[in-house]
Amino acid sequence: MQPITATVLIPTYKRARYLQQTLEAFTHLNSPPDTFEVLIVDNNSPDHTREVVAAFAEAHSAFHIRYVFEGRQGVSYARNRGITEAQGEIICLLDDDSPPEPEWLNALLSAFDDPTVGCVGGPAELDYQGQVRPPWLEGDLQGMLSGFSLPYSTVTPVSAWEQLPYSCNMAVRRRLFAELGAFRPDLDRAGNQALAAGDTEMGKRILEAGWQVLYNPEAKVRHIVAPERLKFDYLYHIGRGLAASHVILTGDPRPHQVLRWLASDLWYATRMLARLVLAVVRRKRLWLDDYIVFWTVARRIPYRLHKIFNGSMRA
Repeated sequence: MQPITATVLIPTYKRARYLQQTLEAFTHLNSPPDTFEVLIVDNNSPDHTREVVAAFAEAHSAFHIRYVFEGRQGVSYARNRGITEAQGEIICLLDDDSPPEPEWLNALLSAFDDPTVGCVGGPAELDYQGQVRPPWLEGDLQGMLSGFSLPYSTVTPVSAWEQLPYSCNMAVRRRLFAELGAFRPDLDRAGNQALAAGDTEMGKRILEAGWQVLYNPEAKVRHIVAPERLKFDYLYHIGRGLAASHVILTGDPRPHQVLRWLASDLWYATRMLARLVLAVVRRKRLWLDDYIVFWTVARRIPYRLHKIFNGSMRA
C-alpha cells in the first residue's frame, strides 16, 4: 500500500443528499484511491449524514474513508477538527456540495512539487442540478453562491485577496496550520452568522509568511446550488455576511487606513447606485443583479462605522 499523501477534508452539516453526490464523484477521480484519505467531519448534523458516509465506505472499500463528529457548531470548528485528525501532508478542503472533476486532485497536488507553494485553489462552477438559472443571476451574484473562476488558462500565482482560493476548493500544506494557526471561528459561518472570511484570511496569512498561493484552472469542482439559495432572502442574508466580511478583511486600525476604506466604500456604493439607476431607466433585465450588489456594498458603510465605534462585528 502506498503512503497517504493527501487528506481530502469535507466539513458537513445536514446536507446528506449533496454529500452523497460529492462522495460518488471520488469514484471517477484519476488518482489512485490508496494514496489519499477522505475525512468527513460531521458538524452535528440532524440528518442521516453518518449513514451516508458508512454506506459509501462499505461500498467502496478501496478508499480510505473516515468519519469524525464535531459538536461545536461552525464550519471553522469542523475544518480545524479535521486538520488535527488529518494524516496527509497536503490538506485539500472541499465543501460537502462540491463534487470534484476527475483531474481535480492530481491538479492540486502537482503544484506542490514546488517547495515554495503553500496553497493552491481552483475554479468552482455552479451546478444548478436541472433548475433554470434566473436570468438576473450573473456576475457578482454567482460569487455569492460560491461560484469562483479567474481569467487564467495556466497555473498562476495570485496575491490580491479577491483572487485567493475559496475553501470549497483549496489545498494547503498541513505544516502551515501548525506554523500559522488554524482557521478563525469568528470569521466563518456558524448558525445564523453569515460571515465568510475565514478562507481569505488564511490565504492572506500564507502570503504574508512568504509562501506562494496558486490558482490552477484544471483543479475543478462543481458547486451545487440548492433551490433555497436562489431566493432573494438567502442572497440578502449572504450579502450582509459578505459586507461584514469585507470590513473585517480591510480592518486596518490605523486612522488613515480607516478613512481610506470608508471613502472607498462610499465611492463604490455611489458608483453602484448610479449604475442601478441607469439600469432601471434603460429597463435592463439585470437591474436586480445591480440592486443586490449595490445593497451589499452599501451595507459595508454602517458595518464599518459600527466597527470603528464598537470594535466588534457580526452579520
